[in-house]
Amino acid sequence: MHKILLVSCLILSGIGFAQKRVLSYTPSNLPIFINKSGDTLSKALMGGLNQPQFQAVDLNNDGKKDLIIHDRSGGVILPYINTGTNDITTYEYQPNYVSAFPKIENAWFLLVDYDKDGKEDLWTKINFQPVLYKNITKPGDKMIKFFRTAPKLMAYNFGSPPLDSNNVSCDNYNYPTIADVDGDGDIDIFSYQANEGNLLFYRNMTVDYSLPLHPPVFDLADFCWGSFRDTAFDGIKVFPCAFKYYRKKHSGGSTLLWFDNDNDGDQDLLMGNAGGKNLIFLKNGKKDFGLSVDSMIGYDGHWPKGNTAVNIKSFPASYMLDADGDGVKDILVAPNQVEKAYPIEETEQVWFYKNTGSNTYPNFEFNKKNYFTDEVLDHGAFSDPILYDIDSDTDLDLILASNGDHAKTGDKNFRLILYENIGTYKKPVFKLKNEDLWGLSIDSIQYLSISFGDLNGDGKTDLLAGNAFGSLYFYKNIGSSSTWAFTTPVRDYHNIMVGERSTPQIIDLNNDGLLDLVIGEKEGNFNYFKNIGNKTDPKFVAVDDTLGNFIVNEVTGFDGVNPIYNWIGDANGEIADLDNDGKNDIIIGGDEGKVRRFKFDTYNQANYTEDTAIIFDSAFNRYSTTDFGTQSRPAIGDLDGDGIKDLIVGNNRGGINFLAGSIEILGITAIKKQNEPIVYPNPNHGSLLTIQKRGKQAYTFSLVNLTGKIITSSFSAAGAEMHQMDISKLSDGMYILQSEGADGSRSFTRVLVIKEN
Repeated sequence: MHKILLVSCLILSGIGFAQKRVLSYTPSNLPIFINKSGDTLSKALMGGLNQPQFQAVDLNNDGKKDLIIHDRSGGVILPYINTGTNDITTYEYQPNYVSAFPKIENAWFLLVDYDKDGKEDLWTKINFQPVLYKNITKPGDKMIKFFRTAPKLMAYNFGSPPLDSNNVSCDNYNYPTIADVDGDGDIDIFSYQANEGNLLFYRNMTVDYSLPLHPPVFDLADFCWGSFRDTAFDGIKVFPCAFKYYRKKHSGGSTLLWFDNDNDGDQDLLMGNAGGKNLIFLKNGKKDFGLSVDSMIGYDGHWPKGNTAVNIKSFPASYMLDADGDGVKDILVAPNQVEKAYPIEETEQVWFYKNTGSNTYPNFEFNKKNYFTDEVLDHGAFSDPILYDIDSDTDLDLILASNGDHAKTGDKNFRLILYENIGTYKKPVFKLKNEDLWGLSIDSIQYLSISFGDLNGDGKTDLLAGNAFGSLYFYKNIGSSSTWAFTTPVRDYHNIMVGERSTPQIIDLNNDGLLDLVIGEKEGNFNYFKNIGNKTDPKFVAVDDTLGNFIVNEVTGFDGVNPIYNWIGDANGEIADLDNDGKNDIIIGGDEGKVRRFKFDTYNQANYTEDTAIIFDSAFNRYSTTDFGTQSRPAIGDLDGDGIKDLIVGNNRGGINFLAGSIEILGITAIKKQNEPIVYPNPNHGSLLTIQKRGKQAYTFSLVNLTGKIITSSFSAAGAEMHQMDISKLSDGMYILQSEGADGSRSFTRVLVIKEN
């Protein structure tokens, strides 16, 4: 039985004339970026790609297939809307649709319709468990909707009760294939058994037992599907399986894609291997020889035969979809490797094989190596932006620190990329001018992060660079006001060492007329070094190693009451007056991938106050915490001339996002709504309810049924940002979550518990 109800929020009404001036940021596809040739980059501001996974799905429920890209670097979802051409290179990036998807870390991601309702369902791995999300989008919905069918996918095996079932096995590293392999009308799963080099076949038994297609019922039917074993990057042994079953009734890795290459009714396989550069094509001989089970009878170690074979640096994965809008499915190939023990291609890494045949008799021909990515601003990984007028023409230019693509540099000599503003201060147009500005790559800096300021009082802007070791490099400017040039760097500047991954800002923090230093570091804290020298001879003394008394960290779990934090913070940020109220703020990024703002009246106050309402999600008309991917790095500057500072955000994928700043005046109702906790998933499948608090004060959360009875309550301690409630024992229905803060504030949110029987 399916129960699908509409979600609504209970908004408290308020009487009064209270108002609040609120700074907010909204993702935007402006300003314009162009390459060296003068061509506009239509997908410049989507953050870059490293290990993209491509899937087609209708995101906005208009009947046309859109595109979802999941990038393993940071587990980022990138939605693209079909603008009418069906060619994915022309689709429009619309990040609002990210909120429809669960958070997926470094894992596989597939969209396959298992219940034949015409809507692709989501298969992935969450918290190390393979899971299935049913597509429950209804007519009239403006955005795709998913419902998690169970905590994890299970399968029957060869054991005796109670050991007759186990988790479906497919780790994060491998990439399974999910489709109807045996042609019986239900969807099966294949995963790679890394230690053995063979495929596990999880056969869907719903049709066999005349059951509804939902929910699927899997049986571990074969330990060695296809009667072959993978022995090397391009080596295959056929019929090697000593332990093999096939039940119709009842440190390496691989990426898998199967399709009927010769229209004979059985499925052939395309496979990539960890550490390998090639794709292997395996021919299924079941129909050719009238065999009772699928059996691979031959292979080509360098697909496609007779054409330009795949040669991606490490661990290629293949994806089949109509990429160019001609009605036949093509193949895109991209790297799946994230471990940098192997060379990782981070730019121009999407190989396009156009299908010049048909869907029944495909013929794949190599077209290009940078399909889709040639429209993306992407310089490898670890992009760290700064906005500064380096040519004295009164508008802001963009300088981007980057690794320059691991496959080319090995992450050993980061460099600066210059996008010069050839537009105006109100309508910027950024053109790529230099991909190794001032030749800094020769200094072999890793995790490069820079700041500008006149540190020696000669009237010229100098450069200070942070690095992987936590020290600073000082570059003295010996050029002119419009053409900068720098001396050989002074290493270990003033013997300052903050730990690993120093990210400096030059700023007069205490307003004494001297430039101080604020430096972030890997563990997530910001260090304050006060200048006790003078303008021409600065001397720095450490004053505070945890400025503002906050740490940049990501919640990775819960201990039952309080959140567990990732110890790597990778703090990066800038201090500036963001909303023109005469007081400085600090905008920060870090390994957690978010952008956060802390407010303070004076720099030396004990605790800075976090503003949790900063990124506006127009899809749900609410503020949310946007994930830009790991190692988010914000830069501040007014790029549209409205007097409100905007943000450029870099990340681990090598690209950038743009957030337009604005000031809103909120009434009392909007203020109350702004302070409500964010509750998800909602509707809930009946296991855990996650609550994102709007502030770090202590809260008591209570779930109340519609008769007013409190069903369950739990306490969230001060300082915790996230809280989870166990609701596995709740029955289906509507509940009210009452959130009561330590300051006496209250808010109420409707929560739907929906179970499927």
